[in-house]
Amino acid sequence: MRTLVDPATAGCALSTGWIDGDTRIVVIVADPVSQVKSPQFFNSHFAQQGINAVLVPAHVTPDRLHEAISGFAALKNLAGVVITVPHKVTASTLPDVRMTERAAAIGAVNCLRKLEDGGWLADNFDGEGFVIGLEQQGLSASGRQVLLVGAAGGAGRALANALCAAQVAVLRLADIREEAVDVLAAELRSRYGHVVIEFAEAIANPADDLIVNASPIGMSPSDSMPIDISNSNRNAVVADLIMKPEQTLFLQQASALGLRTHPGRHLLLSSVRQMARFIGLVR
Repeated sequence: MRTLVDPATAGCALSTGWIDGDTRIVVIVADPVSQVKSPQFFNSHFAQQGINAVLVPAHVTPDRLHEAISGFAALKNLAGVVITVPHKVTASTLPDVRMTERAAAIGAVNCLRKLEDGGWLADNFDGEGFVIGLEQQGLSASGRQVLLVGAAGGAGRALANALCAAQVAVLRLADIREEAVDVLAAELRSRYGHVVIEFAEAIANPADDLIVNASPIGMSPSDSMPIDISNSNRNAVVADLIMKPEQTLFLQQASALGLRTHPGRHLLLSSVRQMARFIGLVR
């Protein structure tokens, strides 16, 4: 499988001098938007592959999401929209959005492809990207016990489904949204009978092989730790989906405890090509 060169380590600066009237536009919507890393990764990929496209960030608040997506539909040279925090679940409910089977099962989306009729086709690549990212780092989810914090959010739901499909043995779900996590657990049990689904607090135990923060806690330096890892297995892997800062305080704490860490960039590196293909920029 071909992988994207990591712009964080490639040592190359991107130029916008190649943008012209034929450039296809991709927009990423978020609130806040300063933490997104997708522009670096997507634009690096476009440059490497000679694709005349550019991804730009758009700060869209939840109350304006429908308005923004409707406006984007008017842009003839727009290829698609990348959806991130906190819009992934809400975007799946917009009236002009049709979902792939995978996105419908997850109940959240992270990519919209513009359709000829003015509507959108939506999919979710978070879970697939996370599992592939693990594998590319020599890690397998199969047979493992996983603690997933922030499980009921858009990214958390995607990871929960993908980890079950990857044959984890036990998936422990933690989220402050108790009703939403109850619904997710019921869906997972009906879909993946081979996986033991448990409810958990945001506290790792010695049986957890993989500890994942899929919540937004950690974007701000003033945030508390999203997960208590003081009693974790010393061989556990600690993952954080937050892109900025790349080395969150949570990952720094895990490193200080001697635990292996897995930053969020691996998910994005593994997803960019699939998302570019989905919106029609890669054949």
